[in-house]
Amino acid sequence: MILLAFGVTVFSVLHLVPALPELKAALVERVGTKAYNPLYSAVSVVALALIVIGWRWSAFVPVYAPEPWGRYANYGLTLIAFLCLGIFLFRGQLRQTLRFPMGAAVLFWGTGHLLANGDLAGLILFGGFLIYAVLHIAFGIARGVRPSAEVRAGHDLLSLLAGVALYGVMTQLHPVLIGVPIFVPGQ
Repeated sequence: MILLAFGVTVFSVLHLVPALPELKAALVERVGTKAYNPLYSAVSVVALALIVIGWRWSAFVPVYAPEPWGRYANYGLTLIAFLCLGIFLFRGQLRQTLRFPMGAAVLFWGTGHLLANGDLAGLILFGGFLIYAVLHIAFGIARGVRPSAEVRAGHDLLSLLAGVALYGVMTQLHPVLIGVPIFVPGQ
């Protein structure tokens, strides 16, 4: 559990750096412009690996009993999360409207998974990312951050199609990548 919590913390703090321009500028000055992006990427990959390993090594420790409808709510909230992810990936008007589509995606994903899972590892992972998303959006709103003003025709439809496609792919790969089947016959 400690490895999982450490990985979530490192990943979250690292991804809050771009939301704090003064901190990012100080880090870029310290490590150099050319080294910043590769270093940022490397630490992100290591933190993600720590999360995956920490998740796999975590024992099941029940914290609360999720409601039976939580599983179904998770399906819908995760679909909305993937739609937000699609909106983040493209430059349509929907991205302007949502302002923080990736943060919204993490909010929906984390909330859905907290409704469906009641174990300590799930609470650390999904709760940790939920806290990160709230902070990311709050910092962005406080600083008046807006997405790129560039809006491309047709990107709203593409973003939604991409979100649905990614959701479909993830439902199929979830048992392989995460080790947890999504659709269990008879449940």
